[in-house]
This record gives sequence, C-alpha cells and structure tokens, in this order.
Amino acid sequence: MLKLTLLPEEYLTINDSVVIQLKRVAGGRADLAIDAPREFPILRGTVLERSGGQRPGCLAPPTGKRARTRRDQIFRWNDDRERAVRAMKQALDRLEQKGSGEEAQILRTQLDRIIPTFWEDDLAAKNQVSNG
Repeated sequence: MLKLTLLPEEYLTINDSVVIQLKRVAGGRADLAIDAPREFPILRGTVLERSGGQRPGCLAPPTGKRARTRRDQIFRWNDDRERAVRAMKQALDRLEQKGSGEEAQILRTQLDRIIPTFWEDDLAAKNQVSNG
C-alpha cells in the first residue's frame, strides 16, 4: 500500500481521471475534495461495511478511539498568536540564560505540542505573504 502525507490544499491524482485534494484538517477530521468520473463508485468505509462489504485487507484495523467533536477546531493563525508565540519563546530563552534550562525545555516541549514547528513556520510564511 502506498502511504502519502498531504498538507492542506495539496492534492494527488490517480490514473489521470481522479483528483483528491486535502482541503483542511481540524482535530481528528480531514476534509477531502474528490473529482472522479461517475462510473467510479465512492463510498465512505462505514457505509460499505454497514451494507455488508468487507474492510479492505490493506488497511490497519480501527483503533477503537472515538472521534473528538466539540473541542476540535481549525487552528487559525493570526498576528496575535504570532506575537504570543514569539513572547513565549523569548521568555523561555531568558529562563535558560538564568539557569532554568530544564524548566524551559519542559515548557518548550508543551509549546511545540500546542503549535507544531512545521505549522508555525508554514502559517507564519503564509501570513507574511498575505500581508506583504
């Protein structure tokens, strides 16, 4: 099985007749846009299995985790968040300079969990392009 990682707005093509685009990712959900000929049946896996179809053998078994709902929202980057992250990083640098490196590292790890570095860089760049 081929496994691909896509960022929002990236797409893939299948046999020049099917185009799949990742529109957005919010929490445990991904929104896809699919353009395919009508003769290609497209079914959600739950619908297939509920109607008696078999889960494809190439897929990993379901994790059993429930999908998160209300607390998952789209992460929207803005100038206030940019300033807040910059201020937090400066405060962490000062903590390290004063000899509190262990505490600073714990806080950096938590900050990275909230705002993964690749998102921060990507979203900050997009923000500069849209404002410049």
